[in-house]
Amino acid sequence: MKTLTTPTILVIALAVLGGCASPSKGPAYGHQQEFRDQLLETMPVKTYGYSIKDLRFTDDYEKASIVFGHSDSTTRPDWEFTLADDGFGRYRGTSMQPFYTPGTGNTPAIQITVAFPK
Repeated sequence: MKTLTTPTILVIALAVLGGCASPSKGPAYGHQQEFRDQLLETMPVKTYGYSIKDLRFTDDYEKASIVFGHSDSTTRPDWEFTLADDGFGRYRGTSMQPFYTPGTGNTPAIQITVAFPK
C-alpha cells in the first residue's frame, strides 16, 4: 500500500478548504425587502403609477432584474431595468421610458439607484 506524502496531503487539504469557501455576494444579499422598499420610491412607481411585477437577482447578487407592471397595460407596457452592483454598495441601471409622454419630443432614459450602507 502506498503512503501519502506531505505535498499530496497539502494539496488535498487545500482543495477541500478551497472548495468550502463561499463566493462573495452583492450588497442586496439578505436585504431583498429593503431593496424592494427603495424601488417603491423610484420614478416608475411614484410618477407613473407602476408597481413591482417581478424582482430577481443573479446567484451572486451582483445584478438585479426588475420588471415594473402597470394596471393599464395597453398604454403602459411593462418597464424593465437591469441594475448592476457598482462595487460601492449601489445598484444602478438605466432604461428608456417604454411609452410616449405628451408634450415631449422623445422618451427619456430613466436611471434607478438602490443604495446600501457599507
